[in-house]
Amino acid sequence: MAANLDELRGALTGDVLEPADREYERARLCFNLLVNRRPTAIARCVDAKDVAAGLQFAQANDLEIAVRGGGHNPAGHCAVDDGLVIDLSRMREVEVDPEAGIGYSGGGATWLDFDAATQQHGLVTPGGVVGSTGVTGLTLGGGIGHLTAQQGLTCDNLIGAEVVTPSGGIVRAGDGGDRELLWGLRGGGGNFGVVTRAEFRLHPVERVVGGRLRYEGEAVRDALRTFRDVDGWAGPDFACEAQLMMDAEMTPVAEAYPCYTGSEEEPAELEALRAARGLVRDTVHARSFLEQQKEFDPPYGVDRNYWKGHFVRELPDELIDALVERMTVLGRPPGEILIESLRGAPKDVDPSSAALGYRDAAFNISVMANWTDPAHDDEGIAWARETAAAIEPFSVSGGYANYMQADEPLERVRAAFGADSFARLRALKSRYDPDNVLHRNQNIPPG
Repeated sequence: MAANLDELRGALTGDVLEPADREYERARLCFNLLVNRRPTAIARCVDAKDVAAGLQFAQANDLEIAVRGGGHNPAGHCAVDDGLVIDLSRMREVEVDPEAGIGYSGGGATWLDFDAATQQHGLVTPGGVVGSTGVTGLTLGGGIGHLTAQQGLTCDNLIGAEVVTPSGGIVRAGDGGDRELLWGLRGGGGNFGVVTRAEFRLHPVERVVGGRLRYEGEAVRDALRTFRDVDGWAGPDFACEAQLMMDAEMTPVAEAYPCYTGSEEEPAELEALRAARGLVRDTVHARSFLEQQKEFDPPYGVDRNYWKGHFVRELPDELIDALVERMTVLGRPPGEILIESLRGAPKDVDPSSAALGYRDAAFNISVMANWTDPAHDDEGIAWARETAAAIEPFSVSGGYANYMQADEPLERVRAAFGADSFARLRALKSRYDPDNVLHRNQNIPPG
């Protein structure tokens, strides 16, 4: 294989890492330390031609392929034992056309890269809430964040892409190319090719009113009910997410993360959240959008994660009570439960414009178990699965592709799209990847 890797090096403008190389250990690291894989080689590509060469080399040498953007997927799809990683981390360029209102993202750009570039012009695309997350990976799985209510899912704002297919071809998705492929990329994940350049619709946003509101103790249930009620009547300029957790003393904690883009100094939604019982900390104020994007800033590659969740049509008191109760069962802080609203702009989009199928959901509730001691692996995984099972009676459609683990059954992947869209995606997969070369994802098998 060493001689063959010299052949790969000769075919790339970028570089190739092997286990003996100094940068290999860091380059193979995933966000989720529960995933610990050792690829044969990591091809750090710098353009679409490099990606094509890497894909062709892997297939010629019978190597399984993983594609790495930001490396944040909890399933660890970005790494593979004894295979080849197509690493896009050197493709982080971002270009902005402010007159046209379009942003162009390289395949390995992170949200920090993208937001920093677009905010120089007072523009944004609704994206992820963690700066080190890859732009492309989050987009292909949907994309929920601080501006979902105002501007929709990230994939709704994807208007074109350069895609390298498993056969080594370079094609365009969208106007001037394959519009069906663009439809599939809006939620269908990395099943059809490697996106090396993505084009996004941009929106004017510079100043927001945002931050976090922290509630503690027995009033946490009331705080979550207030969050739910406010979400039910909030205006189009107001978005909010919530998170449930336990502190080190096993006290229940809830946090709300409002993001208001309107012109009022104190919108009614924020007044209502501040009036909820149990409020102990309030950092909400007028700020730049870049400052808001730092509210969630977890360290990369320091803990072990297992995530599982459901889309739900509503958030009744019964479910809130069950979630709070589930936080206590381990006798230690088990992780977090994230509640993301899907109100507003995602409902205004023509459902036929994107492959994903959870437009009728009110919230995405994700159980995010995390821990550092490998001795807690079985316990953490079981807690996440059992807590997700408590949510399931309230669920609609399948799970959120960006948060799914690798052990999700095909039925849940299918349910995330609906039967008709899933059949259409399988036909698209058959056209672009009939041999399922790109299967390290929430996989759509060829039709």
